[in-house]
Amino acid sequence: MRVLSAGLFAVVGLVLTGGVPAAASAGQGTGAMDYWQYHGHYQTHGQCVAVGEEYLWPHNPGGADDYECLASGGGWNLWLIFAT
Repeated sequence: MRVLSAGLFAVVGLVLTGGVPAAASAGQGTGAMDYWQYHGHYQTHGQCVAVGEEYLWPHNPGGADDYECLASGGGWNLWLIFAT
């Protein structure tokens, strides 16, 4: 259920923001696919990175495995990446 709901959030995020993150990549040789979850829009790259860092393990056990800040609409969209 976690993957389904996160995928839904990612699709809704794409529709609302018009942003398109890079294609999901294969997890470290496991054949599993990572999924992306839109988190929010920030005015500066620094703000985006600061929030992204807060969601990474070990700062946030059970949190995201990675994140990416993508330029969009004069600011930055934060995408959290979870390995499955």
